[in-house]
Amino acid sequence: MTHSLTAQSRTFWIAHSTDDLQSGMLAPGERISTGLDHLETHNSALVQRQRLDALKRDYPKALAEWLETLRLRDPFAKLADHRWRYETAGLDLPGGQRIQTTRESQAQITAVINSLQLSLITEPVTYKLDSGWAELTTAQVTAVAQAVGAHVKACFRAERVVAAQLDAMDDPTKADVAGLFQAAYLAEMTE
Repeated sequence: MTHSLTAQSRTFWIAHSTDDLQSGMLAPGERISTGLDHLETHNSALVQRQRLDALKRDYPKALAEWLETLRLRDPFAKLADHRWRYETAGLDLPGGQRIQTTRESQAQITAVINSLQLSLITEPVTYKLDSGWAELTTAQVTAVAQAVGAHVKACFRAERVVAAQLDAMDDPTKADVAGLFQAAYLAEMTE
């Protein structure tokens, strides 16, 4: 694969692959073409030096970080990442308690509900919330599961709403994805 670039302004570049690392600076109008796997561009010599150091120190890790940065420039990938982080960041419950909402925690809550419904366990259920230990009745466990379920549902519905908004934009790369998501999430939770 060949990467080419004509600089619009002073540009610091790094071309790299597993076994080769090149760098330089382009003046406006100058062009570079390289057959290396990746071509990075930077606005400052300092950032270029930092990236060169990172690539020399641990190439696979530095490459993965750069590819993730590129991926998150895509507003739809950024939206999906934001939804996942928001979904799994935890939830404040009425009464000042906080519960984890990682995928593992969601599955654990579902398992406790199923175990109670099948009489595999009895109440009270000893559960560790982020805010500390709790002895929960079946009704309280059900309320927790409903709150977490509503939160997860609102996260996905908000992502769908914002994705439609991004689709309708002339330039979705300039969108405030986090702000749009927060507004959509709040709208979903108040319905």
